[in-house]
Amino acid sequence: MRFLLSFMLLLLFLFTPTNSQTPISLNTFCNNSTKKPLTTSYKTNVNKVLQWMNTISSTGQESNLTSIGSNKNDHNDTVYGNYDCRGDIPAHFCNFCVNSAVKEISQTCTNGTSAIIFYDMCILRYSNKNFFGKINLSPSFNLTGPKTIKDSRDFAKAESLMKDLIRKTTDANRMWATSVFDWNGTEKRYGLVQCAGDLDNNGCKECLKELIDRVAECCGTSVMWGIVAPSCGVRFDDKMFFQVSSEQPGSSSLPNPGNIK
Repeated sequence: MRFLLSFMLLLLFLFTPTNSQTPISLNTFCNNSTKKPLTTSYKTNVNKVLQWMNTISSTGQESNLTSIGSNKNDHNDTVYGNYDCRGDIPAHFCNFCVNSAVKEISQTCTNGTSAIIFYDMCILRYSNKNFFGKINLSPSFNLTGPKTIKDSRDFAKAESLMKDLIRKTTDANRMWATSVFDWNGTEKRYGLVQCAGDLDNNGCKECLKELIDRVAECCGTSVMWGIVAPSCGVRFDDKMFFQVSSEQPGSSSLPNPGNIK
């Protein structure tokens, strides 16, 4: 497990990329094999999955999954992998992020039976167990800003707005959305919710609700807060942090970007 400086964590799901910026690595979790070395065939299949992610992300797909194995009953070497890019970023930034994540995870998890890497613009993971369609909330981490709320009722208001965004997003069968909230007539607040592309709509709704239920314990006194997990993420802030663009994503399980009010 590797942790970067705490201020870097604030960038996850907050970063608004431009053409001159580079994806930022935030956290890597490796489940290394301790009982016995990985087989050559498993390592080969990990490399194949990672290279597949590089190739598919270059075609404009901002979320995808695959499994690669030997197709022999006596070989327990199947690797399951997927990647998801943040919904508001252009497809070429998705590819850039996936390429960076593949390179780093190849270098840092050389003996990993499973691994997940969080970047500011994408999440990439692989495992020897099939996790597709399952809600994965671990490993996760919290994001909070330096400002604290002035009124205890502010958190309840923010929580209500985000729950409403989740409801509208999943009712519309979306896997992600952003929203600009009218806070008090003169101020705005901004929210983002997103699920991994391997979840169905019900799984997405359950995942997001679970994260929102955790916010009070970790972040209830902060103006800016968020929780990021492998299967979903939520973020609320008083500053605009997501990218608004007319560019449509490529062929993907993610819907078109939407600003849901």
